[in-house]
Amino acid sequence: MSSTINTLSSFPGVPFNDTLETFFDTHTLGEDVECYQFLFCPYGTGQSFDDLNNIDFQSRVVILNIMDLMQDKYDNIDIEGITNFCNRHPDHKFIIFHYNLNLQSQLSIPNLYLDTIIPTNLTENLRHCEKTSISNRYLCLNNDTKVHRVMLTSYLLSKNWAVNGDFTFNYNNGLLARPDQYRNIVPVAEEYKSKFAAGYERFKAKDFTLLDIGNFAEIDDRVVGNYHDNLLPVFETHAIEIITGTMFFENVPSLTEKETQSIFAKNFPIYINGVGTAREIKKLFSIDIFDDIIDHSYDEVENHFERMIKAIDDNTHLLNGSTNMSELWNDNRSRFDANCERMDQLIFDKDYQRIFNHERIKKALQSVDVTVTI
Repeated sequence: MSSTINTLSSFPGVPFNDTLETFFDTHTLGEDVECYQFLFCPYGTGQSFDDLNNIDFQSRVVILNIMDLMQDKYDNIDIEGITNFCNRHPDHKFIIFHYNLNLQSQLSIPNLYLDTIIPTNLTENLRHCEKTSISNRYLCLNNDTKVHRVMLTSYLLSKNWAVNGDFTFNYNNGLLARPDQYRNIVPVAEEYKSKFAAGYERFKAKDFTLLDIGNFAEIDDRVVGNYHDNLLPVFETHAIEIITGTMFFENVPSLTEKETQSIFAKNFPIYINGVGTAREIKKLFSIDIFDDIIDHSYDEVENHFERMIKAIDDNTHLLNGSTNMSELWNDNRSRFDANCERMDQLIFDKDYQRIFNHERIKKALQSVDVTVTI
């Protein structure tokens, strides 16, 4: 039996790796399978489900290996697009490898199987951060002014210890999105409105420490170049990072380079992302998320603003300057090193990565009744 792999589009400098090629080279399938790899981008240079609807699929089983998040133009997970696409092709079984973790919990589509494989194929390894003089300052990196990033920053700026934070923002990179564009957004509770409003005034006035770092979009290798040239010098002096993910108003988390880079940066993480981020990252990577130090009880809170607020309030003692972060980090140095070694294994050890990914591909194919032999 034959299997075909078509790459429709990709990020510049971030090609797909050879995971699927090596799987098909080393395994025999009981029937023909088609595979399409593409950057999911319905409003740019990539593909979306609308484009896929024009493909005349010939095989019963079709694999979609997707780079980036499946999000619509309003920054929601494109559940409607996924559902409509699968419903339009009822005679096909679809396997989607993607970055929206635990998405299967939000969908009930009989001809769809979802999972995540490790697709990173970087031009060079991400260097482990060597901390220099760790301050008591926390770090929050943002490249655009999406609603959840602005509101998170506004909430932090409403605190009397906001001076302990270092932030990045590109005020020229897009306008604030309208809150009514988000599917799962909920009203802010009255008790918090004044705090968000007060902090937002400081945000507009740029009344906080705004770091000046390079623009990753101007670097050919978007991930490695940005990490080495722009981020490492900042990471070297911080121990705790508030990671504002690409998507927030979702009932499942999304995975991007931000969460991975923080591991190599050896930062204590607070995740401002969809529901279950800490749980799913720990499950996928089998890494230490320092849940004996960081209070991750916010992780399962379904009300999005309450989750954001709880993530900050429950970790105030780490953010307000009262904890010696240099001492705390050094006490846990070996745990950070172990995390980096684990990520090196997953992302840069091709032999290990293939074993990890091949098992997931095999499980997916068997779930749709494709026999797989070596």
